[in-house]
Amino acid sequence: MPNLSSADIIKALRSGPPERLYYLFGQDTGALESFAASLINKLCPKNDRTMNLHRFDGSALDVNALYEACEMLPMFAQHVVVTVNDLNMDTLNKTAGDRLRAVLSDLPETTTVVIYSTGVDLYKNKRSLTDKNKRFADFCAKHGAVCEFAFKRAYELSKNIIAAFEKEGCGIGRLEAEYLAECCLCDTASIRQEIAKLSSYAQGRTITRGDIDALCIKKVESDGFALASNILRSRSVPVFNRIRELADQNFEAFEILGTISFSLNDLYRARLAMSSGRQQAAVVQDFKYPRNREFAVRNAFNEVQNVPLPRMRRVIKIFSDTDLYLKTRSGGKRADMLVLEEAAAKAMALR
Repeated sequence: MPNLSSADIIKALRSGPPERLYYLFGQDTGALESFAASLINKLCPKNDRTMNLHRFDGSALDVNALYEACEMLPMFAQHVVVTVNDLNMDTLNKTAGDRLRAVLSDLPETTTVVIYSTGVDLYKNKRSLTDKNKRFADFCAKHGAVCEFAFKRAYELSKNIIAAFEKEGCGIGRLEAEYLAECCLCDTASIRQEIAKLSSYAQGRTITRGDIDALCIKKVESDGFALASNILRSRSVPVFNRIRELADQNFEAFEILGTISFSLNDLYRARLAMSSGRQQAAVVQDFKYPRNREFAVRNAFNEVQNVPLPRMRRVIKIFSDTDLYLKTRSGGKRADMLVLEEAAAKAMALR
């Protein structure tokens, strides 16, 4: 069976029996965890769980015990449901892996296994599973349903964010909802936490961008764009204020520098694309931006229209040299932060 969306899985459940095997994975663990809980609840309601729900920790999986649970008959219910959380095939030896596949390929009609991962990293990069986990996902697709919970785009999440605030008795505009998603890098779990915080603060009024800036804990990666663009615009006050705030939050100088350099690359790519007549979609495709970072390309195009390319190159060179300097010496946290601030000052002084 090809990979399905979460909506496809729920639709299929409404019109027919459940699959014997579900494999759920993805980088948006907040959405994954919420769906897994909902799916397990549909397959095995709370009143049936005492005898018919069996949970296993994938990080310490006993395959023989899993087999025994799968072979049990349901008691006063339609199905036995077996869940395995945080299974990483990279940590399972070949004998256990082969045994697991044998169990899952011959499940009783009354048994459904749900395998999902919320606390382990199954990816070798931002887009692809490791080889062993990819082969296991392909195996599960042949014997059941597979669903990947990839990050959504900010505009896709904005509808859910607006609905969530309305449920809490508050309002938020579409642009502000997209901005909140961008600050959280489109991570559902982070967005959910910020919605709860903002709703409690707003007490029924409409959420503003100022509220988001004042209250929300932005992922450090999202700070990189603001820092990089302010450096290119020589806006020293917000640059130094934010660097010091991040330092107070115990971020190391090399981490902050890395986020600045990462965003400078986004801005430089956008500037080069504009100079050669390339569009935003081409940059996204050429550099394989994940969906939760496509907004970075849009923002970069809006930001660099009047920034000269030679100046951008010199700024990037300053931060590249600073990165090498920090990685080849040990001056202590405060000294390293001073090096970073000096690099920012040099970059902003360029004309």
